[in-house]
Amino acid sequence: MNETSLIVRNIGQLLTMNGDGPAHAFAVLEHAAMVVERGIVAWIGSDQNLPVDAEGMELDVEGALVSPGLVDAHTHLLYAGDRSYEVRLRAEGRSYLEILEAGGGILSTVEKTRNATDEALLHATRRRLSHALLAGTTTLEIKTGYDLTAIGELRALALIQRLAEEGPWHVVPTALAAHAVPPEFEGRPGAYLAYLAEEYLPQVKGLAEVVDIFCEPGVFSVEESRAYLNQARALGLRIKLHVDELADGGGGALASELGADSADHCAFTSVEAFRAMARSGVVAVILPGTARYLNHGHMANARAMLDAGGWVAIGSDGNPGSSPTDSLSALMPWAASWLSLTPEQVWTSVTRGGAEALRATAAGRLKVGQPADFVIWDADHYFYPTYYYGTNLVREVFVAGQRVAVNHSAVL
Repeated sequence: MNETSLIVRNIGQLLTMNGDGPAHAFAVLEHAAMVVERGIVAWIGSDQNLPVDAEGMELDVEGALVSPGLVDAHTHLLYAGDRSYEVRLRAEGRSYLEILEAGGGILSTVEKTRNATDEALLHATRRRLSHALLAGTTTLEIKTGYDLTAIGELRALALIQRLAEEGPWHVVPTALAAHAVPPEFEGRPGAYLAYLAEEYLPQVKGLAEVVDIFCEPGVFSVEESRAYLNQARALGLRIKLHVDELADGGGGALASELGADSADHCAFTSVEAFRAMARSGVVAVILPGTARYLNHGHMANARAMLDAGGWVAIGSDGNPGSSPTDSLSALMPWAASWLSLTPEQVWTSVTRGGAEALRATAAGRLKVGQPADFVIWDADHYFYPTYYYGTNLVREVFVAGQRVAVNHSAVL
């Protein structure tokens, strides 16, 4: 082997995640090593079988766990300001929709985002991306949806593209202008979607490949969502949906009918809808942090989707109102606990499952010929990050074989 850039040795457990299909994607090698050339995985195997001609910088991880970079399939990280004041409102018993109907919630973020400069939005989002990277996320989606005008939503997509080009993170933009009904169209969701279909959707191609909509009772109906998403598909765009977050409004079934990339939230999705989604190849993106943060006491039935043979992804839903976090790894113990998932299922959901939801098939795995995006953990076995909460267990993060993040321990 020539021009080897990195040899990672003495890996206690290496999660390759190279199995086939949702039920068997999880795969682990004990006492492993990995060779990286020009940012690509060139060899994986037992440490004792490392090729004798391997050359390059050697990194001894001293028995640590190594995994693929995490894949966060659902975030809203481009926005201005915060909504910390809502902590008090929720403590007083106000619901998400009550706060929204009073002009707070997402509409307050819309006002701040509309008024923010490009540089202010880029600076704030870079900080959030850096936090995500330090927590082990190397590939993530960023949705728009905090301007709710055609020109502002296109601006947001262009800014996300700039961030994607900067790296070192891999960013997948999603066009979510249909996130809520803006004040200018209050009480007229159909008119707002018609406006987007004329002024916005024809200009999305080239800035994003996927269009999303918040299909939920009280926001956009199944019928309105179907018409809008069909218009997006006619323009050559892929589709996904926010569904069944606050009630079973039929969004999961619609995602199946339309063959969406994913249906996200799914807190109240029925077993029958999960089965239909699995048959249609729709990934269920579950956002357990959101359900718990909003305290509505209802978790998605992730096991129903797994039992149906479908892909499940766990996402952070990083956003200013219902899931103010940048860390997918912080949710791993809670995904295990709240969703009754095994460690293997959690790991699959934050790697291969997320990659399937984003159609980013090179992400979420460590395979010869694929990019060497990986995480070294402050753990020696894969159970530990699904068990130990409240501490960032990520030690180092590599993207394309280059170290891009390091978390230092306290000096004692």
